[in-house]
Amino acid sequence: MPVIEKRKASAWTRVGLALGLAAASWKMTAPHAFVGGRAAAPQPLTAMRGYRLDWMLEKRNGEEGLQTADGWWVGEVGFEKAQAAQGLRYRMRPTAQEYKEGKEVDGLMFQLGPLKIKLGEIFGGTGNNAELREIKKKIVAEGMSDPKKLEENEYWLARYGHKRWEAPYVDQSTGLNKQLFRGLGAFSGCDPLKEERGVTWFEADYGKPWLKKYVGTKLPGFVDADQLKKEYNSGKLLNK
Repeated sequence: MPVIEKRKASAWTRVGLALGLAAASWKMTAPHAFVGGRAAAPQPLTAMRGYRLDWMLEKRNGEEGLQTADGWWVGEVGFEKAQAAQGLRYRMRPTAQEYKEGKEVDGLMFQLGPLKIKLGEIFGGTGNNAELREIKKKIVAEGMSDPKKLEENEYWLARYGHKRWEAPYVDQSTGLNKQLFRGLGAFSGCDPLKEERGVTWFEADYGKPWLKKYVGTKLPGFVDADQLKKEYNSGKLLNK
């Protein structure tokens, strides 16, 4: 066989081998090679598993970990709408209805010509509003209501001399402060000259639950019962 024909045959052999290797590599790396067939049709997003934020907040399974449910998903936008429907704020920002009615939104919205900018939200915000304050009042008024915990408290009192469970703590924030920084009296809780209390510092009117257990007690070196009663009543409306 002439040398030229040998070279042509060798070139065709290399070309065929290269094509065979390319086909084999495509077969191995094609997307369907990993799933054993054709790719499954994409499912609608609403049918995918999503986080149940409402279950997490309710501690449905006894803890605050991530919880999901098939066919149900509550996103941040949906959760914000759900909060607003109940009159509650989300992310410490007023609802659209509060902005529309001008309720507790002083200093948050600035208007420059036709443009409205929520510039005040950059410097601060609060999740408190009238609806949340009402919920706090109800929690304080209800106190300890779980029958199982009440029964366990009786057992602990008889066995150990003290209760195991106490009423839920309710924070004293109200969101009614209009100042950028708190005054020294509000910060320290001491305002003997009444320079801030009732002027720029307004305490919650549902009392101080964690001080209630100290009313009527007196310990050596501790404040007396009258002082404790005075502090406890200082946050209650009309001292009732």
